[in-house]
Amino acid sequence: MILVLYALLGLAALYIILLLVIVLNTQKVCECSHCHTAMHLERTNRPLYVRRLYDYLPLKYFRCRRCHRTFYLNKNTPDSEPESMKDSAPKPKASYT
Repeated sequence: MILVLYALLGLAALYIILLLVIVLNTQKVCECSHCHTAMHLERTNRPLYVRRLYDYLPLKYFRCRRCHRTFYLNKNTPDSEPESMKDSAPKPKASYT
C-alpha cells in the first residue's frame, strides 16, 4: 500500500515538474528569447506528451529557424503571430526595361 502511494506521489511530482518546465518556457512576446528575432519563427506541432497531458493549456509552439530554439506562446497574447519576411522585406526597385 505504501509503495503504491509513493508511486502516485512520484507521478504527481513528475507531472508538476513538466508543467513548470512548460510554463517557464512560455514567452510573452512573439520573438526568440535567444537571438531576439521575430522573422525566422515557424509554428510547429507540440510534443506528444504536451498534447496528451497538457491539452487544456492555451499554448502555441514555435521554433526559431535561426538558432533552432523552441518556445511556447500563449494564444491570447496580442501579436501572437510572427512577422512575415514578405512584409518586412524591402520592395524591389522598378526595372527600366
